[in-house]
Amino acid sequence: GVDTHGIARLPIYLQRLEAGLVTIDPDVRLVVDEPTTVVIDGDAGLGQVVCDIALRHAIERAQEHGVCWVGVRNSTHNGTQAYWALKGARAGLLTWAFTNGEAIVAPWGGVERFLSTNPICVAVPSQPPDELVLDMATSNVAGGHLLLAASKGEAIPRGWALDAAGNDTTDPLDYLERGGTLIPLGGYKGAGLSLIVDVLAGILSGAASTTEVGSMYWHHDRAQNVGHAFFALDVRRLMPLEAFTQQVASTLRAMRAVRRSPGVEQIFAPGDIERAKAAERTAGGCPLTPDVVESLTTLGLEKGVAFPDPTVE
Repeated sequence: GVDTHGIARLPIYLQRLEAGLVTIDPDVRLVVDEPTTVVIDGDAGLGQVVCDIALRHAIERAQEHGVCWVGVRNSTHNGTQAYWALKGARAGLLTWAFTNGEAIVAPWGGVERFLSTNPICVAVPSQPPDELVLDMATSNVAGGHLLLAASKGEAIPRGWALDAAGNDTTDPLDYLERGGTLIPLGGYKGAGLSLIVDVLAGILSGAASTTEVGSMYWHHDRAQNVGHAFFALDVRRLMPLEAFTQQVASTLRAMRAVRRSPGVEQIFAPGDIERAKAAERTAGGCPLTPDVVESLTTLGLEKGVAFPDPTVE
C-alpha cells in the first residue's frame, strides 16, 4: 500500500542496473566487524539486497549482545524504511532505520537543494497484527508523492514544494523538472532532523553526504553511494518482552479511544493506515496508475516478461 516506494520505481531500478550504476551481483562485505558495531560496504548493489544483509547482522548481534549499530555505505535506494525496521521489531528488538538520499530539500530559508527527505523510522515490538511503526520523512512529504501526483496529472497541496525561486507551488513539475525543492517538515525543525540523519546514515557510515549523494533520477553517470544506518535494542535486556508488548498494546488502545475533534472519524496510531491499506489490497488487488501500467508493459515487451492484463480498468 505504499505506492510511492513500490513498483513505480522498477523502471528506474532497471535503467540504472543496465547502465552499470547498480551492481547486479554485489560483493557485500563487512569493513567494520565488532560485536555491537558493524559497517557494511554494499558494492553499489540494490539497497534491498544490501539492507537484507545489514538487518540480519543487526538482529543476530543485538540478540546476542543486547544492542547493535549497523552502518551501510556504497548502497542505493532501499525502499521504505518501515519494511526494515519491522524485521527487527518482529524479532523482539526496538529498531531504528535511517537512510540519506539525494539533495532535493532546501535548508530552512534556502532555495537550493542541499538536504534530502532523510526519513526517521522506529518500529516497536508489539502484538501482531497490531504493530507500532513510525516511518516519516523529514520533509513534509516524500518525493514519491510528487511523482505519484504528476503521474495522475494532479496538483499538489501547498506546503509540499517550492519552485526554483523559493515560492510555494501546487505544480509537481516545478519540483520534478524545474529545479524546485521539497519543504522541510515543521520548518527549521525538519531541516535540523534531516541534517542529523545525514550525519548518522551518511557521514558515520562512510557514505556520501548531502549534495555528494548521487541522484537516482537525475545523475545518469555515477553511482549513488547512499548511506543507511540501523540500530537494534533487545527489549528483553530491560524487561520481559511479553510485559512490554502488552503495555504497548494497552497504550495504543487508549490512544485510539481519545475523544475526537469534530469531524474526525478515527484516531490512528503510526502504522494503522498502511496496515489497513495492505490488508485491503491483499484481498482486492493493487491499483496502478495508467502511466505505471504503460511503463511496465513496455519493459515487459523489451525483456520478454509479459505484464499481466489488469483485471479492472
